[in-house]
Amino acid sequence: MKVLSLHSAGHDTGVGYFEDGRLVYAVETERLTRVKHDHRSDLALHHVLARPEVDTAGIDLVAVSTPVRGSLLRIPDLDRAMERITAGAPHHETVCELLGRRLPCVVVTHEVSHGALAAHYAGHAEGTTVLVNEGRGQITRSSLFQVRDGRLEWTAKDPLPWYGNGFGWTAIGHLLGYGLGPSVAGKVMALGGYGSPDPAIRDTLLAVDPRVMHDLELAGRVHTELSARPEFARDFERMAHVVATLQELFTETVYATLERHAVRIGSGVGPIALGGGCALNIVANSELRRRFGRDLAIPPACGDAGHLVGAGIYALKYVLGQEVAPLSVYANGAGEPADAVLEAVADAGLTPVPYDPDAVARLLADGGVVALQEGAAELGPRALGHRSLLGSPAVPGMRKRMSEELKQREWYRPLGAVMRPERFAELYPGEHPSPYMLFEYTLPEGTAPEARHVNGTCRIQTLEPDQRRLSALLEAFEAASGVPALINTSLNGPGRAIAHTARDVLDDFARTGVDLYVFDDVMAYRAGGAR
Repeated sequence: MKVLSLHSAGHDTGVGYFEDGRLVYAVETERLTRVKHDHRSDLALHHVLARPEVDTAGIDLVAVSTPVRGSLLRIPDLDRAMERITAGAPHHETVCELLGRRLPCVVVTHEVSHGALAAHYAGHAEGTTVLVNEGRGQITRSSLFQVRDGRLEWTAKDPLPWYGNGFGWTAIGHLLGYGLGPSVAGKVMALGGYGSPDPAIRDTLLAVDPRVMHDLELAGRVHTELSARPEFARDFERMAHVVATLQELFTETVYATLERHAVRIGSGVGPIALGGGCALNIVANSELRRRFGRDLAIPPACGDAGHLVGAGIYALKYVLGQEVAPLSVYANGAGEPADAVLEAVADAGLTPVPYDPDAVARLLADGGVVALQEGAAELGPRALGHRSLLGSPAVPGMRKRMSEELKQREWYRPLGAVMRPERFAELYPGEHPSPYMLFEYTLPEGTAPEARHVNGTCRIQTLEPDQRRLSALLEAFEAASGVPALINTSLNGPGRAIAHTARDVLDDFARTGVDLYVFDDVMAYRAGGAR
């Protein structure tokens, strides 16, 4: 069975291709265009269909999440499909016209696509409870699902109040002057570490009319009213208290909802999976894991970028009853041909030399910054070692240099770190690992200080066994510096999507303070840099 899986409309579009339950190729549109949250799915579709890995003529089924871009994928009864979905149907089986052919098609409801992807990371285990929590889905802002008898059952729609879902984060971001858009919540969440929950702010937020997330006119009035209150003034300290209060409310509400709905197994709860953009809230994720006393299943592409595989997973597993293999997070595009890398390096006026992990480790230990590209990129927004900027967390000023100067991010935003599993186990005995950088840990004083947030925590990535290159580099870096971790942040310049190719990397960073560029088995020092 060969399935083309699409997220065709809205932000973070992309396309995936499955053969016999295995993801063969996938790409997010924004990686091709370098435009964050790009909606132009036709570019991703043409790219995927031109790949040699994809049997274009042999496609048996198309799966597409809603909303559907009708100009890209012609579905004769699309109006009927959307009517059924708006009424609560999880999917609609129909046909579509693509590539001059008439193909079977499964239109998958937006929330259900999220739910299927999250359930996949829980192994589709019987009794799994899935919370899909986002700014706005097709018909809900939050949904609960359970895996029962091989089905993904939609058990609750909008169980969370406005302050317990993505609408709340967007609304508070807008209130504090950050505007509207998919990136607002991530910027705003970082403020919470600088503040403390405030009872008066809490009471104000709880008193907001709960209809606010469904009534645009009411939302405008609430925005005007709150903007006039001194506790919502736009000075940094007050904003930090507002965000810390919302974070507390959000976490408490999500926990209470899951605790109420999760399947009971003995004295605890069964598997829990999280989907939707709110699953990127590492403060809540970490607290939920602590309170439930068990690990959580969270896809690294839990936001809308995950639809490019979520729709296909749902069609294969829950419509056709076929098994789907585990997904590699390193499945965004493909490795770059060596000749393309060498051409990009030459065009940037740099000299390529063979990759030398010891030389890279020494440069990092001496305070250098390394741009690392390896093979296919990561699915989702986290840099996990294939498209990463690396730096020493023990060098004073490194956070400012990497975050504020190179990436031009807000000064208060934290950076993550990556470490080998044996070092993680020494620091956090008995703790669940974090291969996708979706949880925070209290970092001991003096350990990786430049990766330590103001509240004493760090978003840590624990390496997986197949991360041999980065693991060897970390080992060499520790031998050279005595430091057990590296700062690891996404490889993109200001306002741009994560780099996909060597040319992208050099476009963003060739004239900046990056000291060394690593492209698979080739590396190049910046012009005039030390060797």
